[in-house]
Amino acid sequence: MFHLDLKLLRSFAAVASECSVTRAAERLHLTQPTVSGQIKELEQTLGFVLFHRTTRQVTLSEQGERLLPMIQSLLNRAEEVRREAEAMQHDTITRFRLGAAMYSMDFSDRIELLDAFSAARPEMRYVIDNRLQSDQIRDLLHERLDVALLLGISAPTSLQDWARDNHPGQITNEVQYPDSLQRVVLRRRKIGLLVPEGSEMAAMDVIPRAALAGQRIAMLSGEHGDAFINPIANFLLGQGAMPVSPSEGNALAVERYALRNGVPAIGIGWFSCLPGIVRRPVEGMEFYLDFSVVLGTAANKAARRFFDFAKQWQVARDTLGEAGLLGDRFNRIPVSDGSAITLQ
Repeated sequence: MFHLDLKLLRSFAAVASECSVTRAAERLHLTQPTVSGQIKELEQTLGFVLFHRTTRQVTLSEQGERLLPMIQSLLNRAEEVRREAEAMQHDTITRFRLGAAMYSMDFSDRIELLDAFSAARPEMRYVIDNRLQSDQIRDLLHERLDVALLLGISAPTSLQDWARDNHPGQITNEVQYPDSLQRVVLRRRKIGLLVPEGSEMAAMDVIPRAALAGQRIAMLSGEHGDAFINPIANFLLGQGAMPVSPSEGNALAVERYALRNGVPAIGIGWFSCLPGIVRRPVEGMEFYLDFSVVLGTAANKAARRFFDFAKQWQVARDTLGEAGLLGDRFNRIPVSDGSAITLQ
């Protein structure tokens, strides 16, 4: 067995094409002695001569003629591999897969961050995955998704609990993801109650704990994740409330249930209220839902650049205050002294 050195094979193919070591060296941007040495090394490796040499010309030997078509094919294939590898490398720097559930499409933080990133990095491209977050979270862990915009909470959950693939469309832990994943919190909103406008609670600026006693309260489904649902349910039970589970347990469905049945419902604070419903905070109910940029376990370079950009963008918002921005959609944010923060 012998090792086929592509460098030597390229010199062989160039000399065969040019019928001259000197011209082959010029074509390869090498010196004539270097090319002569490479041909000699290849012949020694193979154990036979590839060229007949005279003072006037270089011609292929019988063995050289037999090998030339195969070597040319091999070099062409190697060039295809090189180009494909370079394209793949370029994609890891300029393209990434971004998760963002359909129900977040109108969130101002999502719109403004993506607009700002596109303005600052027009060369970057991403494909948005609009599936349910429970599918996206598994893909962040299984190296099938680079980064995601998630509405939820991080929880100290074992990665083994997320290792199993569920059936497509099966919802589990919709707003709960492992706290081992890196994240940037873009905004945090407090959980409260959605109450019918005509109820006594609607007249309260803050609903006192005592007002919960005996109240039937529509709950979100357990599909949102135990780490999110159980503390809320336990709090309500501790105040003497009676959590109920509508047949459909997403945030919009429980709001419709509350309006239809004239009862309060858990409100996550991320969607506009239906006509006839108002949102009210509850005394001692300290639960929150974050909208965050969450990085996958095997995010490529492009996704990491997006994640780093999101961190800078959020720091700029925290520093300047949203009222002081000339729109979050631009990569240069003016500050009061006339200078600007440039997001990288």
